[in-house]
Amino acid sequence: MILTTAIRSCSILFAISITGIVQAQNTLTVKQLDNPIIIDGFLSSKEWANVDSTSNFTQLEPDKGIAATRKTVVRAGQFENDIYFIFVCYLLPGDHVAARIQRRDQLDDSDDVIALLLDTYNDRRTSLLFLVNGLGTLTDFKVTDDGKSADELWDTEWEAATSITTDYWIAEVRIPLSAIQHDPASGSWGANFGRVIRDNQETAWWTPVTENFRVSQGGRLTGIQPLDTRQHILRFFPYATGRYENSDITGVQNKVKGDAGLDFQYQYGSNVISNMTLNPDFATVEGDRERINLTPWELRFPDKRLFFQDGNEMFGTRISTFYSRRIGDMRYGGKLVGKAGKYQFNALSARTEENTEAGDPKAHYNAIRAKGDILKSSILGFTYTDKITDTTKVRSFSTDYVLNLGRTWKLTGQLVGSTPGDLKSHAAGFVRFARENNIYHYHVRFTSIGRNFQDNVNETGFIRDDDRRELDSDVSYRFWINKDIKYLSVSGKNNIFWSQKGVLRSWYLTYGSRMYLSNGLSFDAYYNNEYKLLDKEYNNHFYRGLLGYNTDEAAFISAGYRIGRNFDRDFHVAEVDARVQLFSKLTLNYELNYLKYSPDPELNNTVINVLGADFFFNKDLWIRIFTQNNSANDKYYFYGLFGWRFKPPFGAVYCIVNTDQFVDLETDVTARSEVLFLKLTYPISLL
Repeated sequence: MILTTAIRSCSILFAISITGIVQAQNTLTVKQLDNPIIIDGFLSSKEWANVDSTSNFTQLEPDKGIAATRKTVVRAGQFENDIYFIFVCYLLPGDHVAARIQRRDQLDDSDDVIALLLDTYNDRRTSLLFLVNGLGTLTDFKVTDDGKSADELWDTEWEAATSITTDYWIAEVRIPLSAIQHDPASGSWGANFGRVIRDNQETAWWTPVTENFRVSQGGRLTGIQPLDTRQHILRFFPYATGRYENSDITGVQNKVKGDAGLDFQYQYGSNVISNMTLNPDFATVEGDRERINLTPWELRFPDKRLFFQDGNEMFGTRISTFYSRRIGDMRYGGKLVGKAGKYQFNALSARTEENTEAGDPKAHYNAIRAKGDILKSSILGFTYTDKITDTTKVRSFSTDYVLNLGRTWKLTGQLVGSTPGDLKSHAAGFVRFARENNIYHYHVRFTSIGRNFQDNVNETGFIRDDDRRELDSDVSYRFWINKDIKYLSVSGKNNIFWSQKGVLRSWYLTYGSRMYLSNGLSFDAYYNNEYKLLDKEYNNHFYRGLLGYNTDEAAFISAGYRIGRNFDRDFHVAEVDARVQLFSKLTLNYELNYLKYSPDPELNNTVINVLGADFFFNKDLWIRIFTQNNSANDKYYFYGLFGWRFKPPFGAVYCIVNTDQFVDLETDVTARSEVLFLKLTYPISLL
């Protein structure tokens, strides 16, 4: 019902909103090269001779629509199955290139960065995003739903090299066609090139966009020779581990254990990939960072396991019916990911072992996700999930849509049903209407979730609460003011919901602002007021202030304080967050969260300290130390890693030391665990 009404209601708006928006696309031709490019970060006139170039970038921020203040020149070439790009980023006298982040997949706009956005399916909805800073640090994303979301956990094989002079800095990039899925029948892709200039907080794009990563608003990359569809690629990811464990927590005492397993990937042509795993390695999951949780609901954490990385972003719907961390210790699993014509798909199946300690029986999980391209850059999706054990079978069915009604208007929605149980109390849905770009955002959303929906869906998915009819609206705006006050952001969030029987269960409003000065100082202020009906009525509120220095940069410090009332208790929260680059290769990170309740009969007062250090010999050889302490249960966690990516990003050697100690609050007994872990992964590719 929600889906049908939404599609009908948007048709007139869609026709009106696209009127007058058509604009010419920028085009860059890929030069077919006689020899491969040496990726060294330098502009060689011999290598790049007679290669087409483009420049004329346009600001997205701060002066939207105005020409970029620094010139950027981009060239593109191809030799056999490799595509090459070179970015020459010119500087003004006195400019400084901000380049501090050295960890892969950590780049954002806090460094000087170049961005390469490739719509390899020409669908104006999905793209691959590659970022490089002045140190040659790499970050890659998979962007979906026309920029609506980006999955930073996606990884693939590519390389870049950089150099910095007083007049410009250069980023040279090589992307193998075999490492990216693309349309095998097309010699042109959608594309856009971006640059972040930290000296004046400028973001500029080759083709003007209304907000970052809008795939449908990019230009064209022509002259590409796609990967030969007759080439099928088989990749193996064998691993071997050695583990010493002495743990009161698991009951394992002074035990040495070896293990081995295999992930393998079969790429059928350039657009379909099949993944299989036998005895998969889940030791790649680092310990989850401690968080202060002022709510009665479960926290959600990202899944960093290799098997789930490719295609997991497709399941990122608002009502999340598939949350891969629900799948525990797998015996085996397989999936198929790809795109054929207008249809993108991800189908996976996994079998888990029995966990007697947690009381979880062995189970079989299935999840299928399909998305079809409709209209100019819109999407219609379907998701099916199930969990089957010897005694139970839980299923969910979901349909969703993203309708781009022009350059800034957007209509989204979803409808979900689940079994067992009656459909009325085990279903959910929402519809959302929004207008947004990089400067402003506002939306209105209505959501309905059945009384018993959570019991079914959280067997495979993730929702925090059910039994609600909810209305929420957000608004935000960023003002670019002058050279002294770089910008002022204001925002407001409003939410209210009732039970399915009409009982008011909650409302809240949160308003805030952020001011960033040209000298690096920033000021944040927030106010929240809310009502909750749980076992009884609660009236909560808080005031929060935050003072920072260089908080938009990679190296920064900030301190904040929050005071208020939370579920019949007064509370105070102090927070400190800092990242300091002591030397060019050494970075320190520190976080402090102090929580004090009054009264505190359950001894929930907490101090969380998190300290980390990263030392990079080079971008693929590093040492990382991470420690955290939670005073609530006297938990102490230490994580030390020596890593060498000899075939980045997947081929690597790791040596990891873990120490975990905490007090069991029920028995008042201290439990301790010590683990030494060695791991080798060696990827092998065969044509």
